[in-house]
Amino acid sequence: MRRFLVIISLQAYAVLLALYQGLASVRTDEAKYLLDIPYPHPPVMRVLMHATEQFPLQEFFWRITLATLMVQSVWILASLVKKWAPEKWLTLCGLWLFASAILFQAGSIMMAPITALQGLLFVWLLLRKRDQKAYQGKAGWVALLWLGSLFTAYQAVLYGPIILAIFIRRRVHFLHTIVAIGVPIVLVAMYIAVNPLAAASLISAGGQNTHMPFLDTAQLVLGSWLWSGSVVLSVLGLVGMIRAKQWALLGSMALVFGFLFTSYRSYYAVLFLPLLVGGVLVTPSVLKRSATLLALQIVVMVWIFAHTQLSFYPSPARTVMQQLNQLPHDGVVLVSGTFGHQWQYESSSPLYRYSPVLLSKAKAVVCLDSCPGVRLYGFYPIENTATEVWVRQQ
Repeated sequence: MRRFLVIISLQAYAVLLALYQGLASVRTDEAKYLLDIPYPHPPVMRVLMHATEQFPLQEFFWRITLATLMVQSVWILASLVKKWAPEKWLTLCGLWLFASAILFQAGSIMMAPITALQGLLFVWLLLRKRDQKAYQGKAGWVALLWLGSLFTAYQAVLYGPIILAIFIRRRVHFLHTIVAIGVPIVLVAMYIAVNPLAAASLISAGGQNTHMPFLDTAQLVLGSWLWSGSVVLSVLGLVGMIRAKQWALLGSMALVFGFLFTSYRSYYAVLFLPLLVGGVLVTPSVLKRSATLLALQIVVMVWIFAHTQLSFYPSPARTVMQQLNQLPHDGVVLVSGTFGHQWQYESSSPLYRYSPVLLSKAKAVVCLDSCPGVRLYGFYPIENTATEVWVRQQ
């Protein structure tokens, strides 16, 4: 009964985080995955997400599903620390649950949290106690998990040192190790080679920080590391892996740091999280005065939450498209100006960039930029909207 109540409480926390993420409507990156836009990531998760397109609450289904996985994955950590003192393992679980990356990224429909969960599985495989023969018989499943991770998001390659350490520690044959690690990487490289959009996205991401001064980039990257674990877990995890000389975790940490230096995005901060808890797992001694550490973690998380700007209103894309979707006549929707995929997701009609030659096929025009002359083609403006919208007269 006690475990059941804990699971229910954790699920309530996950639903709350999912609802929080849904306040601002679907973001452009989230829309890309829900619509199965063929860039920047490989197809595994976005194809699965797009397969639920006919669900009436597709967005919230995935928000709650991903938030549930992020929160309930605390049981993976609990399985590794059964022999710890109750105070220490409760602290470790609390450090995970009250990390800023969980609070602000669980429930977001992004590939980074999914990759972080896969990284947590890799850490679990690295640190769990199994006899070598039992593990060797399941080495193929580890290779399949590695393959699936790489075809979910390219950033899974940052956890490559952990995969290598898993096979080396369990004394898997050298040739089998090379095949298990190398073949999935080659397959991903082949996928990129035959998908120009994916290749262009990688090239663009690799150079997006080149215009920034080094110190500015370093400040952003170090801030992401500290933010990801609400400072307390961030410091404890790094100290733990250094003390234990856990080279696999340190290697992946270096790769994540290097990746953020070349391709910084705030939502990549969650990639640190499984490595940080791994650092605590390999050096439990960092949890001295564990109750104080957990209290400090909660205080820092509350402070970060209090200083984060929240959005409580639907996006312009949602409010505008909800009106246009109710129009009785058919036609395309034209959008003038720069717009993201969230407009495409919210629209039940085909969406095109504004061009006067398409006005004859349009039922509405959304003017994010100026679109002079629309009135001449039989359109009238909708009043009381934050965005300029024109609708064809019937």
